[in-house]
Amino acid sequence: MIALIEQHLQLLALGIVLILTMALLWLIQHLMIRYGKRILGLISRVDFWLRGHIARLPLMVRLQQKYPVMFGFITKRFARGHFSGLILTILTLLNIYILALFAGLVEDVVEADSIVTTDLFVSQHMSVLQDSSIVPAFVFITSLGSTPITCLIILLTAILCAVVRQPYILIGLLISAIGSTAFTFLSKMAFQRSRPIDILLMEHTYSFPSGHATISIALYGFLAYMAIRFSQSFIHQVRILSLTILLCLLIGLSRIVLNEHYLSDVMGGFLVGTLWLTIAISMMEWLTARGKIDWRIVWSAPQRYMVWFSVVAVLIATFVYANIYQFPLLG
Repeated sequence: MIALIEQHLQLLALGIVLILTMALLWLIQHLMIRYGKRILGLISRVDFWLRGHIARLPLMVRLQQKYPVMFGFITKRFARGHFSGLILTILTLLNIYILALFAGLVEDVVEADSIVTTDLFVSQHMSVLQDSSIVPAFVFITSLGSTPITCLIILLTAILCAVVRQPYILIGLLISAIGSTAFTFLSKMAFQRSRPIDILLMEHTYSFPSGHATISIALYGFLAYMAIRFSQSFIHQVRILSLTILLCLLIGLSRIVLNEHYLSDVMGGFLVGTLWLTIAISMMEWLTARGKIDWRIVWSAPQRYMVWFSVVAVLIATFVYANIYQFPLLG
């Protein structure tokens, strides 16, 4: 028994990671569905109380009297009634934070910090799985982040937006997809990091950051944002978010399991994708505030069927692409 475990140690570790990740996501989803609205209500009440308490502080009163223009500008940045207030402030701070994380990761990779040691350790252990039966499943998963499949998804989404008469959504979709792709390409050319030695699917581009990890967040994350905005059910919104996070993690994990990328490459890709997804969401919320997008439309039965047809078409196309193009590249 011990010998069997030692023989399949990497596979066992991968299985434990997958099980723990899915269990954690399920737990968070369950807690959000059960207590999410209460938590959001509590946060709203605490925010209202803090605003009133801070505004009545003697120091704040003196500052408002002495610097009315500056105080007014700062107050507007935290107003909840319009996009240029609290929403824009949160999105801006989030972008700054993501850029700082990416800069720190780049520094660690360039200076060969401890993250590089971890990269090599993980890559060496993943190379043991090259002949494992799980490889075909991860080849299919990784194909969901390939260029042909992402282009198909963008095309189908564009058609769907035209059918429901919400063309301005395409602006956010293109910002997220094209912006993240261009940023990733320039980053690859700038850092020119080589891919792992035991790569399974032959690639000719540089390694950092991972393009598949980037597009998983930028594209599938934006599709999740669309679905959440269109949905009127809080439970559905939570489930959409959970499934999207799981899908993105699986695509990122597939790049590591197949030894296409190091761990830090995937982390960098996730950060780049999140950065451009946040920028795209900012644009969408601004257009929504200007009345260009209506998220409260009623979906007809044919339109719903079209969504499911698109999902099935993407899965079939992914299967065909993986069998025709990806599997012949193995080894």
